[in-house]
Parts: sequence; C-alpha cells; structure tokens
Amino acid sequence: MSRKATRYSAVLAASLFAAALAGCGSENKEGSIGTGPGGVATVGDTACVQCHSAVTEALTGESIITQYQKSSPHNRADLGCESCHGGGAQHNGVGPIPFAHPDANRCADCHDGTTAVATNSNTAFAGSRHNTQSVRDSANCKRCHSHEGAILSNIYGLTGDNATITNVDYINRVPLASNYTQISCATCHEHGGGLRTIKAIDGSGNLVNWDPNNNRRIDQFDLCTSCHTLYNYNGTQLLAGGNPLNGVATGVSLHAATSARWYGVLATTHFDNYSTGPQAGAGASGTNTKVEGYVLRRTGANPCFDCHGHESKTNTRNEASRGPTIHTDWAQSGHGGGLLTAKYAAVAGKSGTAAVTAALNAYVDDATAVAWTHYNWDASSRGSCQRCHTATGAANFMSNPATYKADGSGNNFSHLQGWNATNGSKQNELLYCWGCHTNAGTGELRNPGAITENYAGVNNAGTGTTGTSVTVSYPDIAGSNVCMTCHLGRQIGENIKTITDADGVLGFVNSHYLAAGGQLFGKTGYEYATRSYANPAFFAHDKIGTAAAPGTGSNGPCAGCHMSTPNSHSFLPVTKDSAGAVTAITSTACATCHSGTFALTPEGLTAEEEEYVASLEALKAALAGKGILFFNAHPYFYIDTNSNGIADPGEIVSSNAFTNWAGVYGLALWKDVMGAAFNANLLIHDPGGYAHNRFYSKRLIWDSIDFIYDGVLNNDVAAAIDAQVTATRLDSATATAAKAYLGTTRP
Repeated sequence: MSRKATRYSAVLAASLFAAALAGCGSENKEGSIGTGPGGVATVGDTACVQCHSAVTEALTGESIITQYQKSSPHNRADLGCESCHGGGAQHNGVGPIPFAHPDANRCADCHDGTTAVATNSNTAFAGSRHNTQSVRDSANCKRCHSHEGAILSNIYGLTGDNATITNVDYINRVPLASNYTQISCATCHEHGGGLRTIKAIDGSGNLVNWDPNNNRRIDQFDLCTSCHTLYNYNGTQLLAGGNPLNGVATGVSLHAATSARWYGVLATTHFDNYSTGPQAGAGASGTNTKVEGYVLRRTGANPCFDCHGHESKTNTRNEASRGPTIHTDWAQSGHGGGLLTAKYAAVAGKSGTAAVTAALNAYVDDATAVAWTHYNWDASSRGSCQRCHTATGAANFMSNPATYKADGSGNNFSHLQGWNATNGSKQNELLYCWGCHTNAGTGELRNPGAITENYAGVNNAGTGTTGTSVTVSYPDIAGSNVCMTCHLGRQIGENIKTITDADGVLGFVNSHYLAAGGQLFGKTGYEYATRSYANPAFFAHDKIGTAAAPGTGSNGPCAGCHMSTPNSHSFLPVTKDSAGAVTAITSTACATCHSGTFALTPEGLTAEEEEYVASLEALKAALAGKGILFFNAHPYFYIDTNSNGIADPGEIVSSNAFTNWAGVYGLALWKDVMGAAFNANLLIHDPGGYAHNRFYSKRLIWDSIDFIYDGVLNNDVAAAIDAQVTATRLDSATATAAKAYLGTTRP
C-alpha cells in the first residue's frame, strides 16, 4: 500500500460500517419472496456477493465481502447481508435499499436483549471517551488515538509494549494516512460487524497474531487490549511499569513509560497478583488474601463487556470535573472491596512510574474487604459459601436458583490462575458487575425471581444434635431479588426451634452476616412464644420500590433505598463523616415518604443509629451477666471464665466457646437462651437494622434482654439494663441511650 492513503471522509466511514453489529434476521440468507427487514423482499447473499466482491475498504484495500465472510457474526443462514441492510429486491445495484448505511440505531433494532444480545452503542458511544477524545497523530499516539492509526497499526503489527510502539523501524512499517480522524464504530468493527484482526511483532521482528489471552481466536480481549494493554502478544508477560511486582516480571506499557497516568495502565486495577493469595494446597485454610486487582475472564465471550459497554467512561483518574461513574462508585463500595479507594490512597502525591508501582501494589485484605479476602472461597471446602462470596457463584445462582448446586460443585473458576476444584486458586473474586448483571452496558440484571430460601437444619453427630430445614418464601420484589440472594442469612431463629438435643449442650447457631433482607420482611430473628412480631399496619419499608409506594421506583425496597442516589453503585443511602456520623441523606426514597412532621434529618438518623448500637450493647451486657461473652469472631460466644463480663484474650479461643445453653435456665429453656444470643449476633451484623425494620429489630432486642435477664418474659427491660450498669458491665450513658431507643413499653 502507498504511504499516502486516500482521505477517509465521514460519508465513507459510515459505508465501511454498513453492515455492522446486528440486525433482525431476514427470512432466509438465500433469499425470500416474503417481506424482509425494511419491508422489502430479500434476495440472498449470493446476489450481494456477485456485485460487491470488488468493493474495497479505502483505508486497508480489503474487500468488504472478504471481511464479511471472514468475521461477521451475521454470516449465517438465518441472517446474511440483508439482516442489516434490509431486503434487496428493489436494489439491483442502483435502486433503493432500506438501510444503505446502517448505524448504531439500526443495530439496536435487533440488539434489544430479546431478539439478540442488547447493545448500548446507540445510546452510549456518541458520548464515550472513544468518540470524544482529542485526535492525536504523533508517531506513537495515533496508534490508539485515531481511527486510521489504529486500523493501519493493527495490520502492520504496531501493537504491544513500549519497546514495540516506540521502535522507529516498526513505526515506519505503518503507512501514513493523509488525515487522522476520531475513533468510530469502524475502528473496531469491519464490514459485517466482526472484530478486526490485529497483528503484533515478536521478539525476532516477525509479524504474528496479537493473541494476549493465547486462545488462538480473534476475540474481544484481543481487540480491547491492543490499546488498553495488559499482556504481551502471546500472554507471557504482564505489561505494567517494568519493575518486578512481588516476583512477577513486568514489561512496560506505553503510558507507564511516557506519562504520569497510572490510570492508563490497565494492570494497576485489572491484575490480581497470584503470589499474594492463599498458600498453594491450602484449600480453604488460607486466610487474609491480598486482592490487588480484578480478575478478567480473559477467554470468555465478553471479558471487557463483562463490566463495560460502549460508554467507555470510568473516570478512574478521579477528576472531580468529570464526576463519578457507576464504575468508580462500585470500585469504592463494599461489593468492589473498596479496592479503588486503596489505589487512590497509594498514588496520592506520586506521579509517573512511582504512581504506577504504588497502584500496582496497593491491595485490600481482611481490614476492609473481609467478605472477599478472608478465605480461599473458590476451593471446594468453601463451596457452600460461593453463592455469595464469589461473583461466579452469585451469577450461577441468580441465573437459575432451582438448579444451582448448594455445595458449589457446579461453579467453574478456571479464569482464576492455577485453579483446581479442590485447592482453588491464589486469586479471589470480588462481586464483579457480571455477578449481578447479564449485560453491564445496558444494566440488565439477572433475574432469579422471588427467592425461596431453604435454611439448612442444624445437625451434629458429635453433640447428638438433629434439626430440620426451614423454608421461607420471600415476595417477588423485582430487581431487589438480586440483593435478596445474599442478604437473607444462612440460618434463622426458626432453625433453633426445630432442633432436638438431649442436653442443650451444642455449638452456637449462626445467622451469618448482613441478613437485612430477612429483617426487612420480619423472618430471620428468634421469636419468643406468646409475643407478636407482625409489622404495624403503617410499616411501609417492605413496599418501597413497588406500586404500593408511588414515587419510590419499581425495583423493590433494596434498590429503592440503596440505589436511588447520585452514586447508585456505592449502595449507600446516606453519606457519613470519618467519625461515622450521617452527613446527608442521599436516597430519594426517604424524602418521598418521610416529609413534614416525619421528615428525616442527618442528625436524627445519627442519633437513632447510636441508640440502636447502645441497645445491642445492653443486650451483650445482659448475656455477659449469664456468663455468655460476645466477641466478633466465630463462634461469637465464649465462656466468661473469670466472671468479669469482659472478653479477655485467653477466653476468646474456640476451645472456650459457649455451648451449655441449658446451664443458664435449665433444659426446658435452652432454646430461648440461645435465641437471645442469636438475636444479638443477627443484629450486630446488620448495622442498618434500625432503618431496615426498626419495629422488628426493637422487638427482638426487647424480648432478648427481657428473657435473658431473669428467664421470664415480664417486660422488666429497664430494670435489666439498669442492673448491667450496677454490675459495671455497661456505662450509664449507653444505658440511657438504649432505654431511649427501646422505650418504656414493648415496641
């Protein structure tokens, strides 16, 4: 090809993308006398090929028919050229055709999530960074910052690490274009919508296929990482800052070498260091894993679109002028392990390669991301945990709860380095976008339907304990069904009631963490006989996000409260300061219902939260008065061997676990004793319990204090709390706050 390429006009760019991405299928690729797309009968691909085989793409000189036949996903018997262009019966080379230059809106006609996989290209690409960045035509930058530079570099192998991209001989292999224009659909997609082939240059100067996931296919990972480089051409070297990363040798990506843009080096956020995970062969016993980055499903169908669509805006650089995005919200949330927060802290005050190195090595562990780092979750011995502690398990459960294997044996983590089913991998997952979403670009959620939860019976041959499972059918709450998948607890108070145990000496029945969905619907606590736990008639939190609560959305109460904020994917309905005080109520659902006399204020919510915590401290003190010490580590309750009401270091060991529940008030009441401890553990691990269902929470706390104090439900809660102050197990200020929260009569 000449070093001078023909000027690439906007009109021609549109024609190059003529059959891109998708369209509704014609009746038959071989033609039909019926009505095809656009209301015109089809003639079949044979007629198209006869006339258009000689038509070439101006920039590359490649036949558009060759491109179509080589890579188009529409080159199928049930689709064909006319699935994008419309029926050709009136065309004959010169006549009209319904969609001569189909654009992204044409793609969306069929890529709607029903007929074909949905795309957000028609709504998101125009405003994307790909489409709005400044065109650059310098020797290095044009490779990724211009349409022409990208396509020609693909062909001539100017792809890869800094050494390749800056090699003058390699640069000179790439023909010059007379004009460089903005990235467009046709930059990535050739005629017919297929992905463009990309070449690289190996260490010997030979032109080879760019295949960084080493699967010998042209796929999305190859395309996206030709500019957003993560590995070299055959996947054998990580491209980052060039410095060893905890024993992992790295090459140098272009941005790591030429600028202070750590956020332009994909490895700083998308590489989880294998060497810092659980020890090899440790199974589930390896704890406090370090997670430095997200693990991509590199050989999957959509490794990049697992979390991104055509919007191409993440704002990882944290520029206030660009504002937060769903991606930055998620990456700083609990679901994302707060990993981006750790990255920001690590790069503060640094630039260039120092910032790249700091970002690469920044990690989260049990201190901030315990749900994702505490165990080797993908090992078989943690199979029952995988539904909620891995994105893979969550996605598989939500895709089909009826067929999901509770022991995790149906989960495949082969995208994690070195994974095998027994020992797992040294890498751990966070709750990635694809865990909850089937299509991150369009936001389409998985749909598990209404959750029917089977809480397993408590059985232990060693203590002679048997119990039956308890099934709870929760209502269908639309998108919030996704949240309910993992926020229902592992066992509920009713499980205790089904237990048969000869002596009341057994291990604690654990509700597990963050069972807010169960609290919301009043299903999870240990409910004492003769006491009512029904919600009052005016209680409406379980109706948020439904037709019964107009103005609060349509995706159920979880999404209605936690995602109706400017930072939806932070999943927080309020903002707090460093001391934990509420500074703003950001959920719009709150103001919809709580107005006028019932309007919520940050100060009021802070006070209620503090009183809620105080009431739980009072319950812990009352339990300690019976020799039952709470400590926030499994198995949670321990024997107070020295009767000082304090969990001393020597007492909080598994061999000192509290098990003699019958020893407090006799065999007949052991379940009620454990029930009080169960309620304490349940609500301590639901920090928002005062908001999710304050009536249910208050009643559980009231009844638990009432019973554990003297073994009788006689509403002497105030006296029970005061007794803890007298015994110095509770300070007077906390006691006052607890009594203010619970009131003078049972809620």
